[in-house]
Amino acid sequence: MKRILFYTDTPLLGGAENQMLTLTRFLPKDKFHITLACSNSQKLNSWCQKFLQEGMDVFRLKVFHKHDPRHFFYLKKLLKNCDLMHMHVWNPASGRYGFLASGKIPLVITEHDPFPLTGLKKRLKQKLIQKARRIIVASNAAKQAVLGQNPDVAERITIIPNGIDIAAWQKSAALENRQEFRRIHFKATGHDKVILCVAELHKRKGQKYLIEAVKLLLADFPTLKLILAGDGPERNSYKKLARLLGDRVLFLGQQKHISQLMAATDFFALPSIREAFGLVLLEAASLNIPIVATNTGGIPEIIEHEKTGVLVPPQDAVALTSAFGMFLKNPDIAAKYALAGKSRVEKLFDARIMAAKTTEVYDAL
Repeated sequence: MKRILFYTDTPLLGGAENQMLTLTRFLPKDKFHITLACSNSQKLNSWCQKFLQEGMDVFRLKVFHKHDPRHFFYLKKLLKNCDLMHMHVWNPASGRYGFLASGKIPLVITEHDPFPLTGLKKRLKQKLIQKARRIIVASNAAKQAVLGQNPDVAERITIIPNGIDIAAWQKSAALENRQEFRRIHFKATGHDKVILCVAELHKRKGQKYLIEAVKLLLADFPTLKLILAGDGPERNSYKKLARLLGDRVLFLGQQKHISQLMAATDFFALPSIREAFGLVLLEAASLNIPIVATNTGGIPEIIEHEKTGVLVPPQDAVALTSAFGMFLKNPDIAAKYALAGKSRVEKLFDARIMAAKTTEVYDAL
């Protein structure tokens, strides 16, 4: 049995970390024993507990932040008992101590969000990434982003789309009483149509344009509601922007039962300005929900325009207005796209596929 060290220097829990956990659950346990190394940030406690429940070893590094050099010394010690390190990079400048500590151990990295770097960070990353034997990205768009910074690593890049545990997600979305759930969580009546967006409240996620679109839509569809699930640095500015819309825009903050929120909505939106992949789109599509998203990054590799959803340009409130207006006026088209999206996700984006392709990478090294 080969011993794999999963490592991330993140102090936060997000999509990349959830993908690490999903991958762990589906890698063959008779071939690999996974050990997780991460910081001792309290925000990771519940996440680490889930790794332990899966029978994995977890080492919490006693560090202050991702720049703490103690990352290096902890990793050097742990790697003495490992056959391969799989480093999950959530920020293009992160993981530098992982690169340095890997030594002669085969190093695989997953670039979860390879946005451009400049100056010293760019030069450092270009030097460090040479140590990676394989670079995994979730989409062709992410591959091009990596190559834009590191053109000499093309032969070491492998595209492995993110995946979800579809059966478990669909099971977790079950609602005893959908109308009652909508009344309690969305403050929605039986006549309301609800758009849900699940994303960090950050400028790059583009909720500003979604709020502006809803403002325009309300003139023709006064029973429309927008639900924003998530938190982030733009919470106050977005609340101010939505203030005149009253109860037509609802901020839920961080939520645990995302699958049920999705199952209770009528439409799903992801208006990102920049998006390496868009995992929430897999989750929404698997629940047969009509989707409008922006044509950026890895999103068009998930959503096929006017086949499994509608794609619009980023930072375009008018285009969002038009797309949702079309769905509201043509429920048959919305249902058709949603059904096709569900079928596409089940065929291409199951977590078992992701794990099988990752196993091939490990075996090759």
